[in-house]
Amino acid sequence: MAPRTLPSPLCSRRIWLHGLAAAAGAALLPRPARAAESAREAPRKRILIVGDSMIAGGVGLFLENGLSKTHGYVVRRKGKSSTGLARPDFFSWPKEAQKQVDEFLPDAAVVMFGGNDVQGLRMPDKGWITWPEPEWPEEYARRVNAFADIVAAGGKPLFWIGMPVMRPEKFHTRVQRVNTIYRAEMAIRPGAQFIDIWRLLADDEGNYTDRLDVDGEPGGKKVRVRAGDGIHLSVAGAHHVEAHVRAIVHAVLSGSSADTPVDVAVAGAPPEVTPAG
Repeated sequence: MAPRTLPSPLCSRRIWLHGLAAAAGAALLPRPARAAESAREAPRKRILIVGDSMIAGGVGLFLENGLSKTHGYVVRRKGKSSTGLARPDFFSWPKEAQKQVDEFLPDAAVVMFGGNDVQGLRMPDKGWITWPEPEWPEEYARRVNAFADIVAAGGKPLFWIGMPVMRPEKFHTRVQRVNTIYRAEMAIRPGAQFIDIWRLLADDEGNYTDRLDVDGEPGGKKVRVRAGDGIHLSVAGAHHVEAHVRAIVHAVLSGSSADTPVDVAVAGAPPEVTPAG
């Protein structure tokens, strides 16, 4: 048998260098795990926030900042004071909402109306349905659903924030009625949630209060949560509402509570009522 020829040192070094180069090239290729991880990454969800002075002011501003900066959502906010669904002759929210949807293409919507809607409803023929005619609830519910069809078409997530307890007695009674409509309509709408903030800003008996202990600690200091008119919110009150709403919105959109309907978001919320006035 002929003796086995060993490779020369030069040949061995060349093979080693080729192997090293191949290994370096392989390191530059995308790893399967990393490629698969990138493929699973979804675009950031887009949230449209619309409403009246509550959205134009602190609640909307703090919610926009919290959802975008804390949770990484892409957020667009459109608020206009003294508006709602009652007076399209003054400001047409359906037209504005359609414009916002066409431009922004949201994946979900947050809505807050009501304070300016407890009045007569302007009709297309320039007539009125005055408060509280029997036709009022049916027509207002129709407007709520028509608006929801625009901002959350096809069962996209919709979060409708209810009105808080109010100090003016007449106003207090009327916003209870619109809350009842919001609750009922969102309950039968796929993908919709009614976020009740009544108890969130009420005292232990469910009544109006200017000041609340909002830190959750027993015996904590009470802070002013309402504005001087007994209708709007202070900065602290707006932060209190925003944190509550944002927690629900993020829980649903992130999937952590996708199978848990959020209706009465605050334990012990007052029962549904149909006021006489």
